Amino acid sequence: MVKTALIQMRVTDDPKENLQNALSLTKEAADAGAKIICLPELFMHRYFPQKEHFDEGISAEDNAEEITGDTIAAFAAAAEKHHAVIIVPFFEKCKNGSDSDGAAGTKSKYTYHNSAAVINSDGTVFPPYRKMHIPYDPYFYEKNYFAEGSEISVFETTYGRIAVLICYDQWFPESARIAALKGAQAIFYPTAIGRIREYAAEETVEGDWPEAWRTVQRGHAIANSLWAAAVNRVGVEEELDFWGGSFVCDPFGNVVAEAGAEPKILFADIDFDRNDDIRAGWGFMKNRRPDRYHAITDAKDERFLSEGWHPSPKNLPATPKKCGYRMPAEWEPHDAVWLAFPHDEETFEELDAVEQSYIRIITAIANSGGEEVRLLVLDEAMRNRVCEMLADAGADLTKISFRIRRYADVWFRDYGPIFVVKRDTEHDTEDDADSDGGNDAVALTDWVFNAWGGKYDELRPDNNIPARIAATDSIPKFSADIVLEGGSIDVNGRGLLLTTKQCLLNENRNPRLTQSEIEEYLSEYLGAEKVIWLNRGLEGDDTDGHIDDIARFVSADTVICAVEDEENAGSENYAILKENLEILKAATDADGNPLKIVTVPMPERIEDEYPLPASYTNFYIANTAVLVPTFGCENDAVALEIIRSVFPDRKVIGIDCRDMVYGLGTIHCVSQQQPKARRQM
Repeated sequence: MVKTALIQMRVTDDPKENLQNALSLTKEAADAGAKIICLPELFMHRYFPQKEHFDEGISAEDNAEEITGDTIAAFAAAAEKHHAVIIVPFFEKCKNGSDSDGAAGTKSKYTYHNSAAVINSDGTVFPPYRKMHIPYDPYFYEKNYFAEGSEISVFETTYGRIAVLICYDQWFPESARIAALKGAQAIFYPTAIGRIREYAAEETVEGDWPEAWRTVQRGHAIANSLWAAAVNRVGVEEELDFWGGSFVCDPFGNVVAEAGAEPKILFADIDFDRNDDIRAGWGFMKNRRPDRYHAITDAKDERFLSEGWHPSPKNLPATPKKCGYRMPAEWEPHDAVWLAFPHDEETFEELDAVEQSYIRIITAIANSGGEEVRLLVLDEAMRNRVCEMLADAGADLTKISFRIRRYADVWFRDYGPIFVVKRDTEHDTEDDADSDGGNDAVALTDWVFNAWGGKYDELRPDNNIPARIAATDSIPKFSADIVLEGGSIDVNGRGLLLTTKQCLLNENRNPRLTQSEIEEYLSEYLGAEKVIWLNRGLEGDDTDGHIDDIARFVSADTVICAVEDEENAGSENYAILKENLEILKAATDADGNPLKIVTVPMPERIEDEYPLPASYTNFYIANTAVLVPTFGCENDAVALEIIRSVFPDRKVIGIDCRDMVYGLGTIHCVSQQQPKARRQM
């Protein structure tokens, strides 16, 4: 048996008083024989996230503390003195460049977390657990204060293997299951949960909040055959009435100790042998089917993005922009380009011919000497076959790396990550942005891919690719909870972004967001200071008007724009492209300067039962080359010459994409550049 103690306490306005009270209660619990002692969430402070921001004159830096600070040191001394394990929640600040989970090196000195330190009975302080699930609801505006944690840990303490999950984490069964799979015998849930005073006397629409809170944690205990202990605070703090109700339940969900609504040290004896008895009897772990749980590990699904309340990205503590990142222009130096080799005959009826187009694309980039090709393949057999094809084509195989991974299709520009870079302040000039090595670090932004408005459900699993790249390549990741495809935007690397209303304002993408709200995301996640909105894209474009088929930046102040010849005035695209051209002629850059516009003709119509989105603007800008789709028509030569004129320092290479365009995309659609950086954070 292990005696545990939950310190259910009232919190005052004075952090020092709260600390002394917590230390005193911890001593009292230890003197009574408690060996594992847990304090409530953020016990040092009144619950400040009930306001959207700190009051004027109050800062996160002044209120937060590093794990090496005085508070944790005081409890470490107490743990050693009393030979007790103590769980100490705290408002953590991490110096950027340290081991913080939440931000990839912010401009500010610190990243902030809602954390808990586990201190062993000899005073050893384990690395902290950082709250993983961050709420954003009226009076619980935590997304404005805390960066997300990234790891669920199990701590091997003197008295047992314990996990710590914090408050809102307790509503997510996946977290408890991971803790159990990692060997936890008990989960402790430091908590700060209460009713909104305005509605405290009324029955809520959902039902009994405290009962639901107890029930979900009891369910975690049962499903995972482990002990669960939740410790809450009590009392009224501004607009919230914290209900207390701390409790401990056994591995079958039986509540063995429970507190009321007043301050209390709640004691309970925990018998870890009960875990094995119940697990053996019910087989909840043995009979799991992880091979059938793929949907649980899929990335976020846009079908759930409209749930609940949503913070403005401007209020989030660690967006790429706040961390000093921006999306670079495509002509800035790359380390690599990402592609996925074609395999789906439904996408490409002439798959063999499309494979040959890919071989030419990969060979051209690899042999240009400018960047590595990182190529997704399905399995070892595909890798060997593609490798042989590339060797036969004379490709430099030392510049090609294969990544074996599940993927549904080839449209990497749209489902893959959008990379951002952080400038080295020692090279913070416009010239350095275009020079080799001007970027200090690279990170990726992970958006929601919903297969172009839900048109192709079988392609939704590719939504997982950015998270997998972040994990396997150890690249910091910023998650944006809105739908966005890489082909829908283009940037000049100087704060200007091109897109279309047809795509980004489409009801099948982000119906809950206004144009100005979408612009906030583009600013905070990509560094867009100004957005130029064209109206529509090409007829036959199933992406709903991606920009990379109609207009592209070719320098900081120049846009190349697709147009139809006057002789094609009756075509579907003539009026669309003419309107886009007029918008661009009237547009200015982020500093108010007019843009230079270069026009390029459209290819002749490729005969099919429906229009195909063939366009010369779907080129890829490599470090030393530009790969341009061609379509076997007279305008190919005209387009190549125009594109050579705007890229005089790069070799312009035409790639026959007549068969590829039947899949409704070409070179830019299937590629995604990874910018060059001296190091990754």
